[in-house]
Amino acid sequence: MPSLKDCASIVKKLESLEYRVLKIFVSSIKHHEIINNYNIISYSNLHKDRVDYALAILLKLKLIAKTEKGFKLLTSGLDVYALKILVDSGIILGIGNSLGIGKESDVVAAVSDIGQQRAVKFFRIGRISFTDTKRKRSLEKNKNVNNWLLINIEAAKREYDFLIKLKSTKMNIATPYFRSMHSIVMDRIDGIRLIEMKNLENPRQIFYKVFEQIRIAYKENIINSDLSEYNILLDGNNDVWIIDWPQAVSLEHPNAEFLIKRDLRNIIRYFTRKYDLNLDENSCYDGLLK
Repeated sequence: MPSLKDCASIVKKLESLEYRVLKIFVSSIKHHEIINNYNIISYSNLHKDRVDYALAILLKLKLIAKTEKGFKLLTSGLDVYALKILVDSGIILGIGNSLGIGKESDVVAAVSDIGQQRAVKFFRIGRISFTDTKRKRSLEKNKNVNNWLLINIEAAKREYDFLIKLKSTKMNIATPYFRSMHSIVMDRIDGIRLIEMKNLENPRQIFYKVFEQIRIAYKENIINSDLSEYNILLDGNNDVWIIDWPQAVSLEHPNAEFLIKRDLRNIIRYFTRKYDLNLDENSCYDGLLK
């Protein structure tokens, strides 16, 4: 599958005809995971020869795949379409090096049209096992549970909405600028994940900074619900940033108490194990309620 850098190069090469056909695939994924030549010709109002030509190019570039029943959009095809929107909208000029590859996302550097540093997060839910994804996100309620592209688009939308809400608080949150399909453009944070920190000069102070960020979100009716040392950054000023919010829930969620206690337990376990801090989970939970 083409890398994100490959997809950025493809954005520059594809002609309007291929984008027109690619757009049909993107527009159809909610209702049709697989579409055939007849559908494409009908939706595009193009001659069969032009459709066949565009399909041949999209196949060669591995943006779509051929099946027994027709064609289906691949992740790389959605990547190209999302990048096209971001570039055409003037949100970014292009993408740079990878900033991180996780189980559920790829993050790359980017630059805005006025030279500001950005990060673009592309969701990759589906790289982990179906069982684990289903457990985390209750996807059995989703009629399109097998369509990972739709799931990734929904996850991006969900995180973007939470980031917008959290940005209005005193929380340290990367400013979200734009969502394009399964990608989010936001501020680039120059920080290091807690899991990558060899040592902290004052671990207790950092713990309480993390706790304060959790508390602010909690007061805004939001629980991260997947918090750990893997999605907490520490910048050069010793400020804490919580990243990755696609699994966030509100306090109205039926498992809200369990989820906030699990977030606290994860962080307490990390600081207790690595820095031998004496932290009480019940006291921390009571502190959220004050």
